[in-house]
Amino acid sequence: MSTVSSTASSGKDHRGRGSSGSSSIAPPAVPAGGISTLLASVFITGTLAGSGMLALANSVRLTGYIGLALLVYFGVNSAYCGVVLSRCWLIVEERYPELRGQVRAPYPEIAYRAYGRRVRLLASVGIFLNQFGGSIVYVLLSAELLQDLAGSTMINCYWILVVAGVLCPCSFLGSPKDFWFIGVTALASTVLAWLCILIHLSMHYSVTVVNATHESPTFGTLFLGMASILFAFGGASSFPTIQNDMADRSAFSKSVFYGFAALLMMYFPMTLLGYLALGDQLDADLINSLTPDGFLKTAAQVLFMLNLSASLLSVISPVYQELEQRIGIPPEFGVRRVLFRTAMMAVNVLIGETVPSFSKVLNLIGASALTLMTFVMPPILYLRLASNTDGGKWKRIEVPVWEKILLVEIVLVATGCGIISTYSAIADILDPDSIASSCLIHIN
Repeated sequence: MSTVSSTASSGKDHRGRGSSGSSSIAPPAVPAGGISTLLASVFITGTLAGSGMLALANSVRLTGYIGLALLVYFGVNSAYCGVVLSRCWLIVEERYPELRGQVRAPYPEIAYRAYGRRVRLLASVGIFLNQFGGSIVYVLLSAELLQDLAGSTMINCYWILVVAGVLCPCSFLGSPKDFWFIGVTALASTVLAWLCILIHLSMHYSVTVVNATHESPTFGTLFLGMASILFAFGGASSFPTIQNDMADRSAFSKSVFYGFAALLMMYFPMTLLGYLALGDQLDADLINSLTPDGFLKTAAQVLFMLNLSASLLSVISPVYQELEQRIGIPPEFGVRRVLFRTAMMAVNVLIGETVPSFSKVLNLIGASALTLMTFVMPPILYLRLASNTDGGKWKRIEVPVWEKILLVEIVLVATGCGIISTYSAIADILDPDSIASSCLIHIN
């Protein structure tokens, strides 16, 4: 089998080469101050283990015990698609030496080299919807946590403005390598919050489980809950950006493995315990569902707000870099960057005030753009790049039959689940009760 990964220890390049017998292409250039394999895995885990984690217990309430199986299934597939996407970038770097330096929008570049301008545009739009939609979820969830933490009677619509005002200056930073400490902060706060939630659930399990009921899922709730699970494993849009900032880009597949292994070890026990203990009493946000109030719940709220603030930077970075490149804003920090990113945060707030429920936005993004960018496009792009020889200029990369079948299966299942879940999420947003809760109506 010919693969696209290479290891530093062997010094060998296993990717396809030109068939003309020319000398081997040099390995990708190492970015000055590039992040390590371990730090890249920290970014992956810290970025993904945020709002999606808190919605998982409720997603299992909506899907029943089948949701636990879906949690593992989509988690493993998402990790595999992350590895496949990293192979795509290594192929592109080898075939196009001019891309071995820092690239501000690597995912669209992969799409362009595989299928051309139209698919690059699709990738750019998908990144925007996925990442920008995720940033809206982070702002909305932070506002809900802050409102509950403060015990304030001030409505959530105003807390959204408070959170956005605090986070906006933080968004002025550049790419992940410019704020490596943010990734560490996101992961550390997530792990501590996770421990607080587990301890709280364990301490009060014997009391809460007595009152817990578990209704059977319906067709509609099944796919609505599935949308939350899809969101929890999103993040592929930012993977090429993280890989592009690594000192050894060929080691990114290891980062994906470490990151998703940690992710599943956190997701599964917390989701299972939360569902068994609280059942139908679960809200969209697991923390706010915890009873009784106390130190552990408060600590979890504070830590998750810290995580959401830190994760926002990693999630929104690819969007800002892509758009800034298109409109001619230089990569260096400056007034134009500040004005542009402030305007983007204002749009974030406007959408959040229109649909002030993080779970509804989360479900829509998870079922649509995130499914496209995480589960559908990576296999399609990889198979295209592997088979493309450009008239004999490059050697065809042989993909085993079993792997082709697996990639096609991932695409078909994700597409079907994504379409039905998107329909369920839109129907939920357009529900009369949901429309009535809009801040644009409520405040007036």
